[in-house]
Amino acid sequence: MKVRWLFVATITAIVPMVFVACASEDRTVAPPNDAATALPSSDASVEAAPDAPSPPCDDCAYFPDACTADVLCQSGPFVADAPGGTIDSRTRMNVVRGRSATDVWAAGALGAMAHFDGASWKVSDVGVPSSIFALWLRDSGEVAIAAMTTLYLHGLAGGADASAGGWTTPDAPSTPSDYRGASMTLMSTFAAPGAEWMWCATRSEDADPAMRTSGLWRLRRTADGNFEIGVGIAPATCRFTYPCSQMTSVHGLTPNELWAVGSSGAAIHLVDADGEIPTAEPFNTQTMNALNGVWVAPNGEVWAVGAQGTIRHHHGDSRVWDVVADVPTSVDLNAVWGTSTSDIWAVGSKGVVLHYDGAGWSRVAVAGLGQRRPNLTSVWTASPGRVWVAGQGVLLSVGGHS
Repeated sequence: MKVRWLFVATITAIVPMVFVACASEDRTVAPPNDAATALPSSDASVEAAPDAPSPPCDDCAYFPDACTADVLCQSGPFVADAPGGTIDSRTRMNVVRGRSATDVWAAGALGAMAHFDGASWKVSDVGVPSSIFALWLRDSGEVAIAAMTTLYLHGLAGGADASAGGWTTPDAPSTPSDYRGASMTLMSTFAAPGAEWMWCATRSEDADPAMRTSGLWRLRRTADGNFEIGVGIAPATCRFTYPCSQMTSVHGLTPNELWAVGSSGAAIHLVDADGEIPTAEPFNTQTMNALNGVWVAPNGEVWAVGAQGTIRHHHGDSRVWDVVADVPTSVDLNAVWGTSTSDIWAVGSKGVVLHYDGAGWSRVAVAGLGQRRPNLTSVWTASPGRVWVAGQGVLLSVGGHS
């Protein structure tokens, strides 16, 4: 399938910066907030205002009215009268992940969950109003993660109080002595195929940097079917050695070698990640902007995206990441994913979607949103042209699927 891209030329001057700096200079996307996604009650006594003419916009070329087979369109549970069930259009979807183009999951605020089987989407009832921020798609079933100690299982033995969608609630995972969950916000997770441990990127919310804990933890299922949380990078290391107390994203090709990014341009290379004692090494990304997403290409190259349209690229042969200057947006970029070094997607605020074709980055059209410019939070792709994007009241795919 050939996807139609729309190009905007920009020139961005990037000034290299020293890696270490104060957190007060950091530009970052606010962490997930359930209160911000709560659905207001409707008032039937309020009469709807008459339709008004749409005001002119300077980005209309990227937001056509009609969905066609070569642009991103609204999908599944956000399509009116979708046969698999609908989700309120005010709901923020926090994550979309899949095993293949015929097995894709999306989750979000207040227990929103849906599954795509290759033909259509179907809403899945988790049974609780907890907002889901991450998904662990295991070989035999799914784990939905509201917090590192709040999990829901689907297709996996264990847990109790099955929902209408077949989700169960296991016992809370055991925790190490230095785990301080109350002061952390879960941002994202990742487990490479075959990995024993799933890595969790978290933000430590202590105002005093000296009190902040680690931003990198691990979660695994034990032989008895329970779960346990383990230390990823020691809290003392994150407080006094590396800038790893406020992490946002983690990804890798193998269980033992991963990359994690976070606030203040932090980039951490994790080695022996599935072993007993992982090691970490910080790298210079030449930015103090927050990095919100990271993705490792099949050839080992690494891409990261962040605040103010920041994109960084690492080839694997230097301790310094490359500055990407041809980015056609200045909005915050929140997530990145791809299939190869010539097929990479990035999504961000104000409905911005970018695509990299191996030569440069370009804007991608998003159809059917009218005047809406929703923040986009997550992206996942199975193969070229088969991409899913999640965000505030949207679930997008090329050509759309109900």
